[in-house]
Amino acid sequence: MSLPFESVVIYLLGFVGLAAAGLVPYRSWLLMIEVPKGDAPQGRKRAVLVVAALISAAALWGDVQIVARVFACLTEAYCGPGVASGWMYLAMLGVVYVAFEVVSYVLRRALRGSKANV
Repeated sequence: MSLPFESVVIYLLGFVGLAAAGLVPYRSWLLMIEVPKGDAPQGRKRAVLVVAALISAAALWGDVQIVARVFACLTEAYCGPGVASGWMYLAMLGVVYVAFEVVSYVLRRALRGSKANV
């Protein structure tokens, strides 16, 4: 049994999306409480906090929207145009989570950047 590469990517991102349904709120909370504790200058800390709040809000909004679609898939007779519509929704959530983690990593590095350059 051989799966096409696109299917493997959808399934992998779908499994990430399954975990992301609970991880997005938790990781957003951790990011928001970690930023004010950073050692960066006050101006940089404020800028990082604003960006962190925006990406957290966007990730949470995407999480709510996609989890609602997955819930509808599980409880209604019609899920979508294809057999794998549920996996597609979960893969979208996986992409949202991966993007959130990449941006939060960059923000954490920006907070530590002043220490690394000294």
